[in-house]
Amino acid sequence: MAVNVNDPAVIVGNDGANTTAARLGRGVVTVVPVTSRTDQVYPFQVLLPAPETGLHTDSKAQAEQVRSVAVERIGPVVGRLGFELMGQLDDALRLHLDL
Repeated sequence: MAVNVNDPAVIVGNDGANTTAARLGRGVVTVVPVTSRTDQVYPFQVLLPAPETGLHTDSKAQAEQVRSVAVERIGPVVGRLGFELMGQLDDALRLHLDL
């Protein structure tokens, strides 16, 4: 999980393309925005408990807002999603994108 300017986001998509964009310092990466507003978590969103992710507060990944951003906007890593949470995010993306 990295910071997109000031907003955290989960980097998703093709690892090879993401690595190439980062190495070249140009291009785009696909991200799912993260918010700390967790009063409602919809089926196309994933709750990200702080103890499991390293974030400062419980948050949620918003698969309905998936987007591409310039690699230059990606900041330092602020947390990590384990295998189970990434699987839930994969499912949320499939649901939102009807895949």
